[in-house]
Amino acid sequence: MNIIANYTNEQNIRDMNRLLLMENALRRLLCLMDTEEREDSCGKDMDFLRASVSTDICRKCPRYRDCYGQEKEDTLREFASILREARETYRVDGRTASETFRKKCVYFHAVVEEISWIFRLIYQNAFWENRYREMQEEMKRQLSGQIRFLACCREQIRKGSRISGTKKIRLYLLFLRNGIRLLEGEERKDERGQLEISVVVRPLWGKKQTETVKKCLDRFYGENFLPEGTRRWLAPGTHWLNFSQENSFHVLFGRKCENKSGESINGDTFSFTNFGAKRAVMLLSDGMGTGEDAFFDSKKMIEALEDFLEMGISEEFALEMIQNALLFKDTGRYSTIDVGVISLQTGMLKILKAGGPATFLCRRGRVERIEGKALPPGCRADQKFDVIYKKLYDGDMVVMVSDGMLEFENMPQSSLTMETVLKKITTNNAQSFAEKVMRETPVPAGGYDDDRTVLVASVWEKGRKYG
Repeated sequence: MNIIANYTNEQNIRDMNRLLLMENALRRLLCLMDTEEREDSCGKDMDFLRASVSTDICRKCPRYRDCYGQEKEDTLREFASILREARETYRVDGRTASETFRKKCVYFHAVVEEISWIFRLIYQNAFWENRYREMQEEMKRQLSGQIRFLACCREQIRKGSRISGTKKIRLYLLFLRNGIRLLEGEERKDERGQLEISVVVRPLWGKKQTETVKKCLDRFYGENFLPEGTRRWLAPGTHWLNFSQENSFHVLFGRKCENKSGESINGDTFSFTNFGAKRAVMLLSDGMGTGEDAFFDSKKMIEALEDFLEMGISEEFALEMIQNALLFKDTGRYSTIDVGVISLQTGMLKILKAGGPATFLCRRGRVERIEGKALPPGCRADQKFDVIYKKLYDGDMVVMVSDGMLEFENMPQSSLTMETVLKKITTNNAQSFAEKVMRETPVPAGGYDDDRTVLVASVWEKGRKYG
């Protein structure tokens, strides 16, 4: 068994080293793309214009020596004024030159035509330079995203310290008294300092319950642990089990949906689940419009986000990757996304908003409205998402809604708000709360209604009763 464990650790180390090498290579590539601030091209453009006009037009003029001699500064100032105005209006107009210059310039019309031709060259060059810089910035953003992704991957396969020495002997004897042989063990702490334990065990005889392993770890460490996975029985043979320190909070979910009048499909898509034993996540996406197209747009958004979260990728990075992918979409349709992440260890709520309506936090008869200003993913290349943090306590309710639930606030002469609706609801059952919110919220008439979705998460501290 030691050979297997050693091989696994060595393989993990090799994988982490390969990821680190690739990460460093991408960083060096990113450094190669860094360029110094470009100098203002106006001076270079002016030199090119002066050389072209003087060579092609002015050398044939009898006043050439005067214009490029004692009056040189005045001549260049006139050229610069014409070029400066052309940059602002995107066309060359000889009337921007002074009346004195227009009268004394023998080949004035020819000079203006030459400047017009030169400006077209300058404009095209500036356009492609700007496009190149935009592509370069986008490539840098993509490389930065890949670097963060590799760092996340390294974090996922990191290993803690092997349980050894006196500690392993004591734990070995504890397992042995319960009919289980401990072969290997490893302990580590996650990013929030919560303990995680991995053990390789083998029942001494017959079948043993996973609960027996949990109780041994609870007693040894003086903490409560939760097994990862659904395995309840350990058959004869070797088993690798993972346990996480039990959380201080748990979350119950409720939801209620209604379609827009006359529609058979709701354009809102939602999801709520526990990703591992550390966080509960609420997702709500509202596709543009209603019906089937809106449903499929929002559904793809939710599914993509779920895949990243399942991998252990952070919510911010997952949204950024989706944002980059949507920049290449050319359908003109966008889907909002609201993400609510509740730490089951600390009770901290993190809300990420990208185009969605307000989210509400209900606490002991008080209601707080949480709004964001960010646009839906894919609208702009450099957009940022709103990230809001709130501390949750026992009995708090997080209410996430689609914009159809707030349409009544926009109706003329409407004084009712969602805060008023939520304050009237007293139940602490998440599903009952969602149903009552849907029932008590007014629906605008005359075709102003929309798809409506309510998601509710009720937060409870372990050991307390809840409804």
